Amino acid sequence: MGILDAPPQAIEERFGRQLGRPVRLVERKLAGEGLSDETGVLVLDDDGELRKVVVRLFRPGAMARHEVDPRRLHRLLVALTATPVPVPQPLWFDADRSLFGESYSVVAWVPGIAVVPWSPEGRKYLAEVGRGPIGEDFCRILAEIHAIDQHTADVGFLGVPPAGTAFAEAEIAQLEDYLRRVADEPEPIIVDGLGWLRANVPASERIGLVHGDYRTGNVLFGDDRVNAVIDWEFARLGDPLYDVGWVCCPSNRVDSDLVCMILPQEEFLARYERHAGCRVDRDALHFWITFHQVRHAVMWLDAGKKVRDGQIDDLRLARMHYTMPTMRAMVADCLAYT
Repeated sequence: MGILDAPPQAIEERFGRQLGRPVRLVERKLAGEGLSDETGVLVLDDDGELRKVVVRLFRPGAMARHEVDPRRLHRLLVALTATPVPVPQPLWFDADRSLFGESYSVVAWVPGIAVVPWSPEGRKYLAEVGRGPIGEDFCRILAEIHAIDQHTADVGFLGVPPAGTAFAEAEIAQLEDYLRRVADEPEPIIVDGLGWLRANVPASERIGLVHGDYRTGNVLFGDDRVNAVIDWEFARLGDPLYDVGWVCCPSNRVDSDLVCMILPQEEFLARYERHAGCRVDRDALHFWITFHQVRHAVMWLDAGKKVRDGQIDDLRLARMHYTMPTMRAMVADCLAYT
């Protein structure tokens, strides 16, 4: 059961109750096919005015579900509406599974385009807009996210890690547990990567809001600006370099010279440092780049396991697992194997 399967009358009744007035469902369609949750755009007739909303339907069988709480995601979006960070306006969260088969959240539709960064069209688009105000927005907004903490917005419910190495150590421990659950055979390179991480844990110089998956594939682009940052399901309070490392991770550039296909790495870092008002420690950055490359490889193992176990039939996950040799090689590159 999914967004397209619910009876129109049931949607109208439930949505009308949430909005406090009758509505009529005019149109619904899926907004692409994400690898995590199912997302749909619904057009409602709201007292003669057409209104677009976006439904995000939680899929418990997707990857890295141990890190995701859909109720927490909605609460975070509510908190972020009081900050400079552009996010879709949250409307409501519904834990009742009877309508779409799982819990879901609803936000206001935001105009803009979402690109597939590794597609030829996406790569060309990002390389072009990175030279203009959109490239600057991409860096500035990340710094604005990291300026948010439990003192500047109502985000303390995410849990505030202690200072020092506690955040990085907790992330490594969670990643080790993740590997134990999804690996069906020995993974010496990934285990070596985890060992390297354990031996090189940096202390967090500051704690702020971390998006958790900040990249060009998770923003909506307008003509000359970033209209909204989306897909906050991995957000947490922690070391901002978690996000900076993910932007710079080899998995987010493949064979491109541009991080996230949008900017040269040093230019991205210089712009981010200017907006954040602090320097990025390059040794700590390398730690988080390596962390994400290891984490990405573990997620690829998770993808293969879910397909083999019959939990999900998405052929893209099977293709991801097929590229595990490449993922292992990218981890080895981070570890400077010779």
